[in-house]
Amino acid sequence: MNPIRGAGGAATGAIIRERRASAPVVLTNAMLALETSVEPGTVVIANGRIESVDRGLTSLPGAVDLDGDYLLPGLVDLHTDNLEKHYQPRSGVTWDPVAAAIAHDGQVASTGVTTVYDSLTIGAAEGWDVRAEMIEPMLGGLDEARQHGMLRIDHKVHLRCEVTHPEVVGMFEEHVAAHAIGMLSLMDHAPGDRQSPDIDVYRRRYQRILERPERVEAHIERLLDGSRTFGPPNRRALAEHARQRGIPLATHDDASRAHVEEAVGIGAAFSEFPTTMEAAVAARELRLPTLMGAPNLLRGGSHSGNVAAGGLIAAGLLDMLASDYIPASLLKGAFALTAPPFELPLATGIAMVTSRPAAIAGLDDRGRIAPGLRADLLRIRSIRGRPIVREVFVEGRRVA
Repeated sequence: MNPIRGAGGAATGAIIRERRASAPVVLTNAMLALETSVEPGTVVIANGRIESVDRGLTSLPGAVDLDGDYLLPGLVDLHTDNLEKHYQPRSGVTWDPVAAAIAHDGQVASTGVTTVYDSLTIGAAEGWDVRAEMIEPMLGGLDEARQHGMLRIDHKVHLRCEVTHPEVVGMFEEHVAAHAIGMLSLMDHAPGDRQSPDIDVYRRRYQRILERPERVEAHIERLLDGSRTFGPPNRRALAEHARQRGIPLATHDDASRAHVEEAVGIGAAFSEFPTTMEAAVAARELRLPTLMGAPNLLRGGSHSGNVAAGGLIAAGLLDMLASDYIPASLLKGAFALTAPPFELPLATGIAMVTSRPAAIAGLDDRGRIAPGLRADLLRIRSIRGRPIVREVFVEGRRVA
């Protein structure tokens, strides 16, 4: 009798937990998502690593039969804002930061993500300045939860730096001295460029937030002045910090060839959320990988009117997806790429959320199903065209 069938995957977890740590675990009768193909095979796990990968259907004594489900590398999410939602579930309400980290971790793990870069902002302008009060508690909550083994998956910090702020470099230096920072991105939210090319649209949006016209105009002027005065030197200084510390660097909301050329010049590893086709074309020509949000792909376009992720995919200009603000979008986005109008091979879609982001982040020990790598794995069953997470493993241990 198949120990998995009808049990929702619980039997696999029981089998793996009951074995000694050094005893190999064999997962067979799976559709393996390999680097360039998806094919039947068997994976052997030992001591948290993938010991061997055998292609083809086999029947092995003591093996765990996955009943033909997909076996994927664990997803690698380079950008999610999800932790903020758990720490501040309502405007003006903050939660226990350790509990917020645990709840966020559980939600993200359940979507198949095994490595997540929690994106937190420093140097935010008026209207978003509550983030300045939130960041230290959130970082502290993550640190405490991690140190005491409360988290299921691997969390890394993606520090988003607003270069328009006069003190953002000092803020970064304080945080990097106190916490492990895994990624750094450079943002400039001054209206008239990048994410908000139309100042009038930006003005109307912030009228609802700041209420009084004079506050809105002062806010806009501060951002514009900050972009002109502090933006260039802050970009260079933060890029140098990233280089010295070996932290992957991203640029945010590139909108023009000039933005992309600047990104390449300061050593950016990738461009996240380019806002125009021009920027994406320039990034491809200059060999700068691009990342877009899976919600943009699944919604059919950007919520702020910028370039659609689907348009970049159709043009062959997109390399990676991130969950952005919906954790469950990452896996669904990878599978959506196999359907019209894209009809990409499943292996290509999976690579956009596993091996490619892992490589960009310098994580050469995960993101693929290959001998010697971490056994971060994801068991998926497609039901009515939807990828359903059945089991999630981190270093061979079932976590969801």
